[in-house]
Amino acid sequence: MHITNGRLRAGLPAVALGLLLAGCQTPPADRPLTSEVPEPPSFVTPPETCQATAVRFGLGLRISQQLLEEMRQRSGARVARTVLATEAADPAQDMTRLNVQVEPTGRVVGAYCG
Repeated sequence: MHITNGRLRAGLPAVALGLLLAGCQTPPADRPLTSEVPEPPSFVTPPETCQATAVRFGLGLRISQQLLEEMRQRSGARVARTVLATEAADPAQDMTRLNVQVEPTGRVVGAYCG
């Protein structure tokens, strides 16, 4: 069978129209949820925030493990530690950590988060 050039040209618009209409079909209907569908993503809870102003009650007191823990809890910090007031701030900042500044005698003179 031999197709002439004229017949080929006559059939091209019909093929093009068919391809165009095939691309405009509506998407399939949503499937009901099954066990094969993954669960939606969960949101990560934000880390605790540290509020150093909440530990002003401890200024002037002598540091102890109990006082440090109470200061940590009141500030909302994840961890707490003591640092000498004369030390430079640690470059490794952790905004969930409470740093309680103490004098060499153990008296609390300040606090900051980081």
